[in-house]
Order: sequence, then structure tokens, then C-alpha cells
Amino acid sequence: MSTPDSLNELVSDFVIPLTGSTVIAVEGEQQNDYLHGQLTINVKNLADNVARHAAHCDFKGKTWSLSTVCRWQNSILMLMPSGCAEASLEQLKKYGVFSKVTIEKKDSQLKQYAVKGKQAEQWISEFFGSLPEQTLATVQHSDGVAIRADYPQDVFILLLSETAAGTLEQWQADQNIQTYNSCVYDALMVSQGIPEVSGEVVNEFVPQMMNVQALDGIDFNKGCYMGQEVVARTRYLGKNKRAGYVFCLPAAIDVKVGDTVEKALDTGWRRGGTVIRCATLGKETWFMAVLPNDTEADTPHRLADAPDVQACFYALPYTV
Repeated sequence: MSTPDSLNELVSDFVIPLTGSTVIAVEGEQQNDYLHGQLTINVKNLADNVARHAAHCDFKGKTWSLSTVCRWQNSILMLMPSGCAEASLEQLKKYGVFSKVTIEKKDSQLKQYAVKGKQAEQWISEFFGSLPEQTLATVQHSDGVAIRADYPQDVFILLLSETAAGTLEQWQADQNIQTYNSCVYDALMVSQGIPEVSGEVVNEFVPQMMNVQALDGIDFNKGCYMGQEVVARTRYLGKNKRAGYVFCLPAAIDVKVGDTVEKALDTGWRRGGTVIRCATLGKETWFMAVLPNDTEADTPHRLADAPDVQACFYALPYTV
């Protein structure tokens, strides 16, 4: 596996093993009702061929995890970073004892990959029988699921059984397809404004502070769920004063989730916000940070721990 110097150097066809991701599966006759009361989306209306962004919050509206949710066989799957999985799993199991559901991690049964390119699309079409054509559409197989990302729309997320994963990796070797480290996927997602919760920012922010509503990850008319009152009040009473923004540094910097971002004022540099997702490539660093939602593109920003490198502001591909 390799790491390019920048996203501009990515080849047209590649495979990225998502080794830092976890799959949580919820099964049982009350899986729809239970998750409907836990997540910010209407799980009861989740179709078999669609994936959704979603947040899992506490009663104060603070986010335990951000995940991509889809159906597969008899399960509802939640794809999320390993850095928040244990916290979210603990909370799901805590309340799950009152419903007829089983909740468990499926990391040993399902491997995750991000793939891109015409050859990858052909492999998906041949293995699954069709290609997901719309954003966040899914196609299913007894050995896994393929999801077309919404940002960027030419990337696919694959969840594959060990057998199917072996088939993919053999095809990759036969076709000499480039393999990248998982940091490349994180950089791609950051560049597209896709937030993530892990480490120090677990249970720190209301979903709207990380643009989840802009990704259609909140259904405001679905009724009660954990944290619903705060999430609704944040929307309808204009309580949210923060949003997620994307930056790139023209150097390889050791940045971590939870690091402080500073902004320039007339009186000097002051704390501006917090890093929620980041990735370092060979010669550039990407990060997404929660900042005041009136942040302007021409305001200089930097990492507090790397004051000599000014961050370049990148416009979001969606409207907050």
C-alpha cells in the first residue's frame, strides 16, 4: 500500500482497505423500531437499496457516532470509524436490552473497502449483477453490499464477506490495481466535507455543528429519538452557531482529532475551533474543523500546534 504526496496525484483506478472502520449490525424483529428511536433518520422508511448518513446522539443531542446506515439480508448495518464504535455500541446495547434485538460488531465477517475507477465499476457490476447508479444507492449480494458515495460520487464503498474480499483482492492483484493506505480515503472524505466522530470529539457536538443536516442525515419530522428535542431546537430556534469547514495544509503535519484551530483577528491569533477529522499525505494535510458558522473564506486559519503553516480554505460541495 502506498500514500501519494497529494490528492491530485491519485490514479484513476484504486482500492483502499478501510482498516480503521467498523460495522455494527442490528438484527431482530424490533430492529426498525429500536433504531428509529436511536438515530436521527427515519429507519422505518429506509429502503433495501438505499444508504443514509445518520447520527447517534445522547439525550443532550451530543453525537456518539456518525455512520452510514444500510440494510443487508436481515440486518441493519451501521458503518462508522473504529474510534467511536465502542462508545456507540455501549449506548446501543444499554437501551437495546429492552427490545427484541441483537447488536454486535461484524468486523470479522465483513471487510470494508473504498474503490474507484472504470475497472472497479466493472468488477462491482459483474460481482453484484449491477452498479449502484444514484448517490447512496446500494446493490446487494449474499456476500456483501456496494454503496455509491454521495461525495465524491465516483467512489464506492464495499462491504464484503471474507470469501468476497478474497475475490476482490485476487482481481486487484491480477489487474495490478493501485492500493492506497486508508489515510487517502480520509483525505478524500475531508476534501468533500464528510464529517466523522472519533476519539476526543465523541459526545462533543450536536449533529448540525458537523453539517449532518446538509448531508440529509437528519429527518426532522420523524418523531421522537434520543436527543431529538435538542436537535429540533437547534434547527427551529436558530440555536446552532457552528458548522464544519474544510482546510488543507501544504505540508505533511502531525494533526490529531481534537486539535485546536486558530483564526486571525485584528488583535492576533485566537482559538477558532476543533479538528473533527484529518488525514496526512506525503506533502499535504487535510482537516475538517467545527468553527463559528459565520466563518469567512478569506479569514486566515492555522493549527495551534503548527503556527508556521497557514491553512488553505476549501469550499464545501454542499450548502450548510
